Amino acid sequence: MYRVHLTEAQRAELHQRTRAPQIMPRTRDRLEMVRLSDAGWSIPKIAVHLRVSEKRVRFWIKQFLAGGFEALPDQPHVGQQSRLTPTLIAALQQEVEQSQRTWTAQQLADWLAEQHGLRLTPNHLARRLKRARFSYKRTERGLTHKQDPEKVAERQADLETAERGAQPVGWTSATSTKPASP
Repeated sequence: MYRVHLTEAQRAELHQRTRAPQIMPRTRDRLEMVRLSDAGWSIPKIAVHLRVSEKRVRFWIKQFLAGGFEALPDQPHVGQQSRLTPTLIAALQQEVEQSQRTWTAQQLADWLAEQHGLRLTPNHLARRLKRARFSYKRTERGLTHKQDPEKVAERQADLETAERGAQPVGWTSATSTKPASP
Protein backbone atom coordinates (compact mmCIF):
# COMPACT_ATOMS: atom_id res chain seq x y z
CA MET A 1 0.00 0.00 0.00
CA TYR A 2 1.30 3.39 -1.01
CA ARG A 3 0.96 6.18 1.49
CA VAL A 4 2.31 9.72 1.57
CA HIS A 5 3.50 11.31 4.82
CA LEU A 6 4.32 15.01 4.39
CA THR A 7 6.35 17.23 6.68
CA GLU A 8 5.04 20.66 7.65
CA ALA A 9 7.37 22.27 5.09
CA GLN A 10 6.05 19.94 2.37
CA ARG A 11 2.46 20.71 3.36
CA ALA A 12 3.20 24.44 3.05
CA GLU A 13 4.76 23.86 -0.38
CA LEU A 14 1.76 21.74 -1.42
CA HIS A 15 -0.58 24.52 -0.30
CA GLN A 16 1.44 27.10 -2.26
CA ARG A 17 1.64 24.96 -5.42
CA THR A 18 -2.10 24.23 -5.51
CA ARG A 19 -2.88 27.94 -5.42
CA ALA A 20 -0.40 29.02 -8.09
CA PRO A 21 -2.31 30.82 -10.87
CA GLN A 22 -0.46 29.18 -13.77
CA ILE A 23 -0.92 25.59 -12.56
CA MET A 24 -2.50 23.19 -15.01
CA PRO A 25 -5.72 21.42 -13.89
CA ARG A 26 -4.20 17.95 -14.25
CA THR A 27 -1.27 18.94 -12.06
CA ARG A 28 -3.68 20.36 -9.48
CA ASP A 29 -5.50 16.99 -9.45
CA ARG A 30 -2.19 15.19 -8.85
CA LEU A 31 -1.38 17.51 -5.97
CA GLU A 32 -4.85 16.79 -4.58
CA MET A 33 -4.07 13.06 -4.76
CA VAL A 34 -0.94 13.67 -2.66
CA ARG A 35 -2.87 15.83 -0.15
CA LEU A 36 -5.62 13.24 0.27
CA SER A 37 -3.09 10.43 0.67
CA ASP A 38 -1.35 12.47 3.37
CA ALA A 39 -4.75 12.97 5.05
CA GLY A 40 -5.09 9.19 5.35
CA TRP A 41 -7.36 8.43 2.41
CA SER A 42 -6.90 5.09 0.66
CA ILE A 43 -6.11 4.82 -3.05
CA PRO A 44 -9.59 3.48 -3.95
CA LYS A 45 -11.29 6.28 -2.01
CA ILE A 46 -9.12 8.94 -3.74
CA ALA A 47 -9.89 7.39 -7.13
CA VAL A 48 -13.65 7.53 -6.50
CA HIS A 49 -13.45 11.09 -5.18
CA LEU A 50 -11.45 12.39 -8.17
CA ARG A 51 -13.24 10.16 -10.69
CA VAL A 52 -10.08 8.53 -12.01
CA SER A 53 -8.86 4.96 -11.97
CA GLU A 54 -7.05 3.46 -9.01
CA LYS A 55 -4.20 2.62 -11.34
CA ARG A 56 -3.81 6.31 -12.20
CA VAL A 57 -3.83 7.39 -8.54
CA ARG A 58 -1.32 4.69 -7.65
CA PHE A 59 0.93 5.80 -10.53
CA TRP A 60 1.02 9.44 -9.41
CA ILE A 61 1.53 8.59 -5.74
CA LYS A 62 4.52 6.44 -6.78
CA GLN A 63 5.81 9.31 -8.96
CA PHE A 64 5.58 11.69 -6.01
CA LEU A 65 7.31 9.28 -3.62
CA ALA A 66 10.14 8.80 -6.12
CA GLY A 67 10.57 12.37 -7.41
CA GLY A 68 8.74 14.76 -5.12
CA PHE A 69 6.72 17.72 -6.34
CA GLU A 70 8.83 18.07 -9.50
CA ALA A 71 7.55 14.70 -10.78
CA LEU A 72 3.89 15.79 -10.87
CA PRO A 73 3.63 18.49 -13.62
CA ASP A 74 3.22 17.43 -17.24
CA GLN A 75 6.46 17.20 -19.13
CA PRO A 76 6.73 19.14 -22.40
CA HIS A 77 5.42 17.22 -25.38
CA VAL A 78 8.06 17.07 -28.04
CA GLY A 79 6.65 16.57 -31.50
CA GLN A 80 8.25 16.03 -34.84
CA GLN A 81 10.02 19.09 -36.17
CA SER A 82 8.42 20.65 -39.21
CA ARG A 83 10.19 20.16 -42.50
CA LEU A 84 9.11 23.68 -43.45
CA THR A 85 12.09 25.44 -41.90
CA PRO A 86 12.53 29.21 -41.51
CA THR A 87 15.05 29.03 -44.37
CA LEU A 88 12.40 27.58 -46.69
CA ILE A 89 9.88 30.19 -45.57
CA ALA A 90 12.46 32.90 -46.36
CA ALA A 91 12.99 31.34 -49.82
CA LEU A 92 9.22 31.35 -50.40
CA GLN A 93 9.04 34.99 -49.29
CA GLN A 94 11.81 35.94 -51.67
CA GLU A 95 10.16 34.11 -54.58
CA VAL A 96 6.78 35.75 -53.92
CA GLU A 97 8.33 39.22 -53.66
CA GLN A 98 10.45 38.83 -56.81
CA SER A 99 7.70 37.55 -59.05
CA GLN A 100 4.95 39.86 -60.23
CA ARG A 101 2.24 37.24 -60.16
CA THR A 102 -0.44 36.06 -57.81
CA TRP A 103 0.11 32.85 -55.87
CA THR A 104 -2.19 30.24 -54.47
CA ALA A 105 -1.31 27.74 -51.77
CA GLN A 106 -1.31 24.99 -54.42
CA GLN A 107 1.18 26.91 -56.56
CA LEU A 108 3.43 27.56 -53.56
CA ALA A 109 3.29 23.87 -52.61
CA ASP A 110 4.21 22.90 -56.18
CA TRP A 111 7.09 25.42 -56.19
CA LEU A 112 8.42 23.98 -52.93
CA ALA A 113 8.25 20.46 -54.37
CA GLU A 114 10.07 21.47 -57.56
CA GLN A 115 12.74 23.70 -56.06
CA HIS A 116 13.40 22.08 -52.68
CA GLY A 117 11.92 18.59 -52.93
CA LEU A 118 9.51 19.23 -50.05
CA ARG A 119 6.01 17.94 -50.73
CA LEU A 120 3.29 19.46 -48.50
CA THR A 121 -0.43 19.60 -49.07
CA PRO A 122 -1.72 23.08 -49.92
CA ASN A 123 -3.94 23.18 -46.82
CA HIS A 124 -1.09 22.24 -44.50
CA LEU A 125 1.22 24.75 -46.19
CA ALA A 126 -1.37 27.50 -45.88
CA ARG A 127 -1.79 26.80 -42.15
CA ARG A 128 1.97 26.77 -41.57
CA LEU A 129 2.43 30.01 -43.52
CA LYS A 130 -0.37 31.68 -41.59
CA ARG A 131 1.23 30.58 -38.31
CA ALA A 132 4.52 32.09 -39.54
CA ARG A 133 2.64 35.33 -40.40
CA PHE A 134 3.58 34.92 -44.04
CA SER A 135 1.19 36.45 -46.53
CA TYR A 136 1.31 35.66 -50.19
CA LYS A 137 -0.41 37.49 -53.01
CA ARG A 138 -3.88 36.33 -53.83
CA THR A 139 -6.18 37.34 -56.59
CA GLU A 140 -8.55 40.15 -55.74
CA ARG A 141 -12.21 39.43 -55.27
CA GLY A 142 -13.37 42.53 -57.13
CA LEU A 143 -14.51 43.31 -60.64
CA THR A 144 -12.25 46.30 -61.32
CA HIS A 145 -10.05 44.25 -63.64
CA LYS A 146 -13.10 43.58 -65.86
CA GLN A 147 -14.33 47.17 -66.12
CA ASP A 148 -14.00 49.28 -69.27
CA PRO A 149 -12.03 52.43 -68.29
CA GLU A 150 -13.90 54.64 -70.78
CA LYS A 151 -17.34 53.67 -69.47
CA VAL A 152 -16.16 54.10 -65.88
CA ALA A 153 -14.94 57.65 -66.67
CA GLU A 154 -18.22 58.46 -68.46
CA ARG A 155 -20.35 57.21 -65.55
CA GLN A 156 -18.17 59.07 -63.07
CA ALA A 157 -18.75 62.31 -64.99
CA ASP A 158 -22.52 61.63 -65.02
CA LEU A 159 -22.44 61.07 -61.26
CA GLU A 160 -20.61 64.35 -60.66
CA THR A 161 -23.15 66.19 -62.84
CA ALA A 162 -26.05 64.63 -60.93
CA GLU A 163 -24.48 65.64 -57.62
CA ARG A 164 -24.43 69.29 -58.77
CA GLY A 165 -28.18 69.11 -59.41
CA ALA A 166 -28.27 69.04 -63.22
CA GLN A 167 -29.59 66.13 -65.23
CA PRO A 168 -26.72 64.32 -66.94
CA VAL A 169 -26.65 64.28 -70.73
CA GLY A 170 -26.70 60.50 -70.96
CA TRP A 171 -29.94 60.24 -68.97
CA THR A 172 -33.29 60.32 -70.69
CA SER A 173 -36.81 60.58 -69.36
CA ALA A 174 -37.43 56.96 -70.42
CA THR A 175 -34.94 55.73 -67.82
CA SER A 176 -36.54 57.76 -65.06
CA THR A 177 -38.12 55.66 -62.32
CA LYS A 178 -40.21 58.57 -61.10
CA PRO A 179 -43.92 58.09 -61.91
CA ALA A 180 -45.49 60.63 -64.25
CA SER A 181 -47.46 63.33 -62.47
CA PRO A 182 -51.26 63.35 -63.18
